[in-house]
Amino acid sequence: MSNKSSFSRPPLSLEEKQKKEKEFLSFDKTKNEQATPLIKREKEPVKSIFIRAPASFLIDIHEIVSLTGLSMNAVCLELLRPAIKRKLKELKEDL
Repeated sequence: MSNKSSFSRPPLSLEEKQKKEKEFLSFDKTKNEQATPLIKREKEPVKSIFIRAPASFLIDIHEIVSLTGLSMNAVCLELLRPAIKRKLKELKEDL
């Protein structure tokens, strides 16, 4: 091993450490933004749905999952929600 230190700068003094600590703790990224209060909504109840679909659908869904990193449940909901809403609207217009 080499006797030469791999550090290019000397350690920080106590004053420098305190200054950096103060800067870090006083950092506020919402300084210029108005803080909006978060509204906690109640989760919608869920039900399990089992469907029989062609194997090619499952393969396609697995591919989407691997490309996006989303869960299979999230992918299925993203794919089904617009189609369900559109079909429901269509059926209501026919009545």
